[in-house]
Amino acid sequence: MSEPWGPNTASLVRKGLGYLALICLAAFFYRLYQVRMLFRRIQKDYGIPILPHSFIFGHLVTIARASMKYGIPRDAHGHWTFYHLKREYPDILNKGIMYMDVWPIGYPMIAVYHPDLMAQFIQENSLPKYWAMGQVEFKAFTEGEDLLNLDGPEWKKARSIFNPGFSARNLLSLVPNMIEEVLVFRERLRKAVLSDQVVRLEDYTTDIAVDIVGCAVLGARLQTQVKPSRLMTTMKSQISLMFFELDIMKLLNPVRVFKNLIYNRIIRDELVPYILNTAQNYEKIEGPKTVIALALNSYVNETQDYSARGDIPREFIERVVKHIKIFMFAGHDTTATVLAYVYYLLGKHPDKLAKIRTEHDEVLGVDPTIAADRIRADPTLLNKMPYTIAVLRETLRLYPPVGGSIRQSPPGHFLTHPETGVRYPTHGFMLHSSASTLQRDSDYWPDADSFIPERFMTHDDSDPLYPIKNTWRPFEMGPRACIGQELVSVEIRLILALTTREFQVEEAYAKDAPEWMGDKAYQIFNPDVVAAAHIKDGLPVRVKSRNLN
Repeated sequence: MSEPWGPNTASLVRKGLGYLALICLAAFFYRLYQVRMLFRRIQKDYGIPILPHSFIFGHLVTIARASMKYGIPRDAHGHWTFYHLKREYPDILNKGIMYMDVWPIGYPMIAVYHPDLMAQFIQENSLPKYWAMGQVEFKAFTEGEDLLNLDGPEWKKARSIFNPGFSARNLLSLVPNMIEEVLVFRERLRKAVLSDQVVRLEDYTTDIAVDIVGCAVLGARLQTQVKPSRLMTTMKSQISLMFFELDIMKLLNPVRVFKNLIYNRIIRDELVPYILNTAQNYEKIEGPKTVIALALNSYVNETQDYSARGDIPREFIERVVKHIKIFMFAGHDTTATVLAYVYYLLGKHPDKLAKIRTEHDEVLGVDPTIAADRIRADPTLLNKMPYTIAVLRETLRLYPPVGGSIRQSPPGHFLTHPETGVRYPTHGFMLHSSASTLQRDSDYWPDADSFIPERFMTHDDSDPLYPIKNTWRPFEMGPRACIGQELVSVEIRLILALTTREFQVEEAYAKDAPEWMGDKAYQIFNPDVVAAAHIKDGLPVRVKSRNLN
């Protein structure tokens, strides 16, 4: 009898693996040829100039050279690559569109930073999200079945269900509950004052953002600022497994699949009780309704089955879990970094901080200790702070946490330049609306790198500072504009109203800390928190009491 594992078997296995390796190598080079020729045809068939292009490396060498010339740090967020390439190749890229070949690191791409070209595929004809988002990047997280990644009728149905909860009116009704979370945040800042230690402000802003999202979406006090939250700890662990560009270590991680299964089960077990409790007790809920409560109400009204409140179908619950995950994923991450940058910019510009404090004195009274009670009694006071809103909008212009939206074009689709009439083919490429590039473009924004909230205070379209149509788009525009943008605005206005008059936040980077684009607090890519651009080193600061200055 022959041995089950002998020399012949081993030889066959080696040959099989060798053939498999050859097939994979052949597939790699075939795909490389396809991608490189896609860009060469853009030049040959349409006469469109592109960046210096290598048949082996695509645009990777060109990007590397520009990175070295402009001293782009290794940890800088990738959405600033487009901005610096535009500076390096103005004659090629002065039309507001950039064909970029970064395969196999990423997908063939068109970065668009002309506002009217962006409007063509974001607003006038809202194209579907790029296929890789739902099928690759968010596959393990939500199976692509969430409000960010869905398309067509499914997306429209989901959006209509969740719109009421994210309306400005409903969010203002939830402000009294949010105040309790902000008071915890304020107490943490007071302790930081007493310690006189350097703290990472982004850690604080992340925790308050999580707690406010939990308050608005779930109606729950997650108490992330007080103790570790199993829900968010697990979610952060799962987020760290995601990647939006080629990451060999994550891709080849043999336990990634099993970890995702475990994390999905834990998160589901944490969220489902909130959903079922809301469904079963909806009629008993008095006062303001959370995002989930209004979503369940929309679902029941749509089915016309009022007995369904206590018997929500499992399929609907599973879908709601995925939506909540994406709300918490995007909602806490982007808000945290924006809020940190607001404090950073106000600390660097005392004159702007003085203006925002004066506005709060006028709206809330000169005694900061009664501000919480006044807002609790009348949340619409937050709508009477135009300069605070302008500070937020200017911060988002300078430091957008998300570089833009990515879309998929159908065969035969073109973008037409509104001034030259040149038609740009888009099929086969990932269409990217590069908001970060547009919002620092001096052709549209005078003194583009300066912090000037006043540009959002002018209503005179002849004023040079008046923002040009379609140029401010940190939440994107059109029907798929971020559903959570009003929540971001409300919570940041509330937090600033209850803190800026009591505290002075001073950045505390080391003297020899690296500086880029005029900032030590430049935007970085954090592979463990992949959703948004984050602030360098979490923004080390000293928090001081205004009364002690």
